[in-house]
Amino acid sequence: MKRILYLLLLSMVFNSVSNAQEKFELNGYVKGYEGKFQLILNFIKPNHDADIENEQVLEMVDGRFKLEGQLEEPLLLSIRIKPKIIKDHDKFEIAFIWIDNKKMTLIGERGNFEYCDVTGYQRQDENEKSRIYVRDMLNSYNARIDSLSEIQSIEALNEAKQLKSVSKFYLKNKYLLDFSYKNPDSFISVYHYSWFVKWLPEMVPKSQAIAFYQSLKEDLKGNIHGMQIKHYIDNVAVNRKLKVGDRPYDFSLKNSMGNTIALNDFKGNVVLLDFWASGCGPCRKEHKNYEQLYSEFHKKGFEIFSVSQDRNKERWQKAMIKDNMTWHSVWDEKKDISTYTYLVSAIPQNYLIDRNGIIIGENLKGVDLRNALMKIFNNN
Repeated sequence: MKRILYLLLLSMVFNSVSNAQEKFELNGYVKGYEGKFQLILNFIKPNHDADIENEQVLEMVDGRFKLEGQLEEPLLLSIRIKPKIIKDHDKFEIAFIWIDNKKMTLIGERGNFEYCDVTGYQRQDENEKSRIYVRDMLNSYNARIDSLSEIQSIEALNEAKQLKSVSKFYLKNKYLLDFSYKNPDSFISVYHYSWFVKWLPEMVPKSQAIAFYQSLKEDLKGNIHGMQIKHYIDNVAVNRKLKVGDRPYDFSLKNSMGNTIALNDFKGNVVLLDFWASGCGPCRKEHKNYEQLYSEFHKKGFEIFSVSQDRNKERWQKAMIKDNMTWHSVWDEKKDISTYTYLVSAIPQNYLIDRNGIIIGENLKGVDLRNALMKIFNNN
């Protein structure tokens, strides 16, 4: 990794760097870990991808570790604690911290490593504020559920049930976004927002992204993460996720023969727009249903347009053959259409589009999809 001149773990010695040069030193202690445990270290690139190729492994002994080295610029570091035996109830703990060429200290606790206390660097202090905000909001949310559960009225219990149904993953991201909106002058807010732009664009529709970007100071607009948000606004963002009653966004991608196919090529037909990947079990299972429906309704004007999110072209092509995909399939190699145009965050995802180009169904499968098609073609 060019940005990291070198990384020294534990007692390794600086051989090629003068003592006069600045370097970082991170001394850590995580209470509750007795014996030896592996720490998996990944720096996060400015594009929000983990630098897997330069992954490092460090040994933590009785909860203590030391990390030293030199950086060309501040970077976000991912630290994962690997359990000795990986079970469902004993998974990796992970923390993300900002480091620079400074002396820093990390204090954490087993079971709550995500919220470890890191001191010695101002940018990490900002990051800490965002984490504390998210933690406090989650605690407040859970306290609300507990208070409702104690009331014992039907209304209160129903509200508590509804609150419990919301995933922790969604809530954590919602509160992280809230922090960004409330603190637009913070570098960390801009960094987090650009992360959402890449990985969860459905949570930052174009109108909200514009408002956030316009609230930034010029220096934050001009840094790499501000420019990522601007690029998203100018080139890829859509105003919202599509729903029943909308017209789908047109796009074109190449099929396995290298020919370009557009969604608009199927105008006048009933179209099932399908997002999938070869490694998605539920997607592959549903293809068996698609095969039957395509055989039954294709001559009546039914088309299936499957968009693969596979990173590997060969895996996509092998899955097409194995699943007997005689319908149209294209490869969204960079996932731009899936992620940024259709805001697909989970697969399988599909839209049923009628002959007039209107979405009449979403995420239909099995008997529900069959009934929808029978209703369309039996009435014609």
